[in-house]
Amino acid sequence: MSRLVADTVMELKTALSKEYEKGEENWDSDRCMDVLKQLEAQPITLKVLSDTLVGTIVSKFKSAEKVPDLASEAKNLVKKWKKLAKSATTTESPKQAARPKVTPPQTEMRPTLTKNGSTSKITGPAIKRPSNVISIAMPEEWTKLPNLRQNICKKLLEILSMSAKKNGQEKFSRDDIISKVTAVEAAIESYGKGDRAIYGEKARQLSFNLKKNGELRWAVLQGTMETDKLTTLSPDELCSQELQREREAEALRLQESRRLDWEQANETKINEMCGIKGDLLKASLFTCGRCKSTKTTSTQKQTRSADEPMTVFVLCTNCGKRWKC
Repeated sequence: MSRLVADTVMELKTALSKEYEKGEENWDSDRCMDVLKQLEAQPITLKVLSDTLVGTIVSKFKSAEKVPDLASEAKNLVKKWKKLAKSATTTESPKQAARPKVTPPQTEMRPTLTKNGSTSKITGPAIKRPSNVISIAMPEEWTKLPNLRQNICKKLLEILSMSAKKNGQEKFSRDDIISKVTAVEAAIESYGKGDRAIYGEKARQLSFNLKKNGELRWAVLQGTMETDKLTTLSPDELCSQELQREREAEALRLQESRRLDWEQANETKINEMCGIKGDLLKASLFTCGRCKSTKTTSTQKQTRSADEPMTVFVLCTNCGKRWKC
């Protein structure tokens, strides 16, 4: 039964999606209203909602300003489904109630900070961490920050602690890492100047590059890279030296390919790659009228109408003279 309902809901969802793609000015309001009524009549369960995700398309019709009846119907339908989801999550089924609780086989004592600065230990499931990462609880001063800044501090803490140990030995203490994370996050906040979008973009950029670039992490922890300067670095400066060399080589290759005298400058390499050597180097169909050299190259291009022969462009590699014939 639920499978049949899910198939029906998917068909109705597809119909709504096609109408939404037309734009509000081209909507067939009667058809949209009919589809919403059919959805309301379906015996939809929480599983059908999660499998079909029909609520995502219905929610888009809540902002229909030109068709208020359609917007009202969409709002009522979404509100109904929210109540269904809420009741389903708060009510435990008899099977779940009878199911025995499984105790985790492994537990560990994890230290946490209390408000008065003391530490306490709680028992919980064992967490596997990389051997080079130091387990550090969130310091109390971070708890005063907004949620977004707290999350950024946690992310930076996780990334910078990757370089806390080197060759199995701890190189930086807990306080050192927290101090650097606090300084980096403060620099990002100063860079954003209160704009959450700029703050988030810079935080993502630095998190990505610090995670990929071990040398940059090490420089930040050692203090050779100032945190204020870190936010002003370009993407090329933030990437690793290996990636910088690859980008420089690619830029040089592109620059060389744009040279007008590229063929002349790379004549020897071209001949070697093509296996041209010995007497073949002297062979040519054209002789330069200036220096009488036979070391010439030629290309053909269709510069006139299709019924006319192609134009031949000749270059003397000895003196650089060009002509066409």
